[in-house]
Amino acid sequence: MVERRIVHISTVHQPFDQRIFYRECASLASAGYETHLLAPLPVTELERRGVYLHSVGALVDQRLGLALKRRWQRIRQAAVLARRLQADLYHLHDPELIPLGLWLKAKRRARVVFDCHENNAAYIRQKRHVPALLRGGLAVGMEALERLASRSFDAIITADRGVADLYLHRFGARRVVTIHNFPQLDLFLQQPPPADDAPFDLVYHGTIPRYHLEVTFAVAEALRRRGRQVRWLFFGKCPEAAWAQAEIARRGLQDDIMLDANLVPHEQVAVRVRQAKIGFIPLPDLPKFQHNIPTKLFEFMALGMPTVLSDLPPSRPFVGDGRCAIMVPPDDSEAYAEAIIRLLDDLALRRAMGAEGRARVMNEFNWQREAQYLLALYTELL
Repeated sequence: MVERRIVHISTVHQPFDQRIFYRECASLASAGYETHLLAPLPVTELERRGVYLHSVGALVDQRLGLALKRRWQRIRQAAVLARRLQADLYHLHDPELIPLGLWLKAKRRARVVFDCHENNAAYIRQKRHVPALLRGGLAVGMEALERLASRSFDAIITADRGVADLYLHRFGARRVVTIHNFPQLDLFLQQPPPADDAPFDLVYHGTIPRYHLEVTFAVAEALRRRGRQVRWLFFGKCPEAAWAQAEIARRGLQDDIMLDANLVPHEQVAVRVRQAKIGFIPLPDLPKFQHNIPTKLFEFMALGMPTVLSDLPPSRPFVGDGRCAIMVPPDDSEAYAEAIIRLLDDLALRRAMGAEGRARVMNEFNWQREAQYLLALYTELL
């Protein structure tokens, strides 16, 4: 194969994002593509796993005005680097990069792919830090951008079928490929299932929004009303960590909930997750979650852990039969509590459900299979 130059671009994700770096870029580099990633980095350049990383500027938390200015500066730097690298294909990961993609396609006549990680318009409508009066207009503007991408770019990649359907039916996309965020077998299957006496009962990892914690508090209190005290482990990015710690203290849940707001490197996630017996995914019934599959569900399954999660449409095709997870009505704290008690009190059930989930990941729901769809798309486009 003639070596082709590929450039992935993100100005808002961490450079070692699970989907962008560990799954997609690493797979492309292994397949022989000269793979570059433009992303926020504290250093100018580095190389890892055969991927060449270039900095568009560091991610710095600032007041709103300065944060927007820094974001614009990162987009400008991405444009400079993208033009300099002269790639055969540009793979964009942020909706605000769609105008850059349109420019690259017009000026360089390169192949351009937009990788949509979630239902962006629905996500805007539920962001509490955005004034309510602005959300509707921003969401409409986002949909207009995505419609442009659908009709101009060479392909749209989505992480689940729900978002793919939006692009096909609402935006009229010409080419849509679904590539799920299933686990990498080498990272998760090398870990044994959690010990029967693991130090925590339940675990949640990844970005920890306020509404997930509010459901957790209600479930913890429902369990206490039933005379049960369980141990929860939350780790990952928590945008409202100060509020969360204060609320845990106010409710007297310090002995129940361990909240670690530090980022854990992707290679260490599996080891940390298996400190608990059961995976926990308390998604609320909001529009965004009507289309997105929770990636952590498959990571729990890969580790041989049963999961208690919200009964929402995207997850039903994978675990709706109840053989490796228990689905409950969203926001129903009593139903969550009942499912948790059932699993904690039945070791044989936990083992059986964990084994079934692990088998499904080994046989079907894994990145090794999904990577083939990515590579097939690149072969088709190039």
